[in-house]
Amino acid sequence: MDFNILIITYLVLFSILTWRRFDYALFLFFVLLPSYIIRFQIGSLPTTLLELQFAIIFILGIGKFHKQIFIQLKYYFKKYCWFFFFLLLFVIASTISIFTSSDTRGALGEWKAFYVEPILFFLLLLGLDKKHSKNLITALLISGLITSLLAIYQHYTGFMVPSSFWENQSTYRVTAWYGFPNGVGLFLTPLFVLTFYDIFKYKKINWQTIIAIFFIPTSLLAIIFAKSTGALIGITGTIFLLLFFYKKTRLLTTIFAITGFILLFSLPQLTSIKKEITMQDRSGQIRLGIWHETWTFLKDHPIVGSGLASYDLRIVPYHQKVNGENIEIFHHPHNIFLTIWVNTGILGLLAFLGILLNIFYNNIFKKKMAVQNYIIIVSLVGLLITGLVDSPYIKNDLAILFWFVIFLNIKEGYDRKIQGQI
Repeated sequence: MDFNILIITYLVLFSILTWRRFDYALFLFFVLLPSYIIRFQIGSLPTTLLELQFAIIFILGIGKFHKQIFIQLKYYFKKYCWFFFFLLLFVIASTISIFTSSDTRGALGEWKAFYVEPILFFLLLLGLDKKHSKNLITALLISGLITSLLAIYQHYTGFMVPSSFWENQSTYRVTAWYGFPNGVGLFLTPLFVLTFYDIFKYKKINWQTIIAIFFIPTSLLAIIFAKSTGALIGITGTIFLLLFFYKKTRLLTTIFAITGFILLFSLPQLTSIKKEITMQDRSGQIRLGIWHETWTFLKDHPIVGSGLASYDLRIVPYHQKVNGENIEIFHHPHNIFLTIWVNTGILGLLAFLGILLNIFYNNIFKKKMAVQNYIIIVSLVGLLITGLVDSPYIKNDLAILFWFVIFLNIKEGYDRKIQGQI
């Protein structure tokens, strides 16, 4: 059957599902989050399967639930006015960055895919009744589980792994659907923490907790096989935070952490791991080089940055060799804060920091932390830890995942009354 006919048939069926069972359509949307890799054109307009599914959900969702969405968002706008002030600034900054870009067409594509659509989706979720979003974490875990199983299969077969990552067995890394190894860790790290949300939520063996429990070892194996150091550090950091703030494991966790640091910096057998963590290996040196040249660029262009879809072009005059080696120019500076700054300028960075600080303030300092609330905030921390050495935002699925974690922090972390205080 022709590819176009398949796509049209699927989208018609998805539209019917969205209208009849909106919660099922949302669930399927999250399961198929990597479907942005299915790309095609409508006339001269490039798009993805994920974008068209979003359009169907958004249009039909507004059509069915506009009154409820208006009432809910009005409540949130009043209650969390500072959060939405920073959100508005973030949208304004990203819009301005279209006009400072050297590639207007590419900038419009990034603006639509990484800023407008994910934020509109976030607002839609925020305006819906909780019954529509109650199983979305499980949907994400199913997506992550399928991704993990593919990565594990790739490790033993090489299936779908680009030749540049399998031709040298000493540096062999799996890529899952993404075509690059770090994509595996960027997607799985925040999901790893959310498994514990489902486990604490249900507190019994059911299909949701079985998926969550099965996801834990498979995701770890996938990240290990992808050799994603940033993701492993992110997961290690989140596990430490989860255990440290639980009173019964706090002392033991502290002892293990101190012992681990002592062993890491004293045992010669762990030298290679120490070099990775302290960025003394080749990958770390490349990142340091990227950050240095990006910082030099930002000192010359602190207000507007590079504009959307323009970093790889405008960084060229600042590009340097790393330890005498010619390194390719990447599309982003492998740090979430530098990435936001170069793409959206200083206004975008300040707005982004304002969003994060507002989330942390409202969760940590304004009330006691409940177990599930704490798990959600740690998921965001894990994403940011990974973001110190990569950019867990500048991909279609990652941008939606980021705003979904923000949504959880507001919808669940602010409003839900949960028993079992830490």
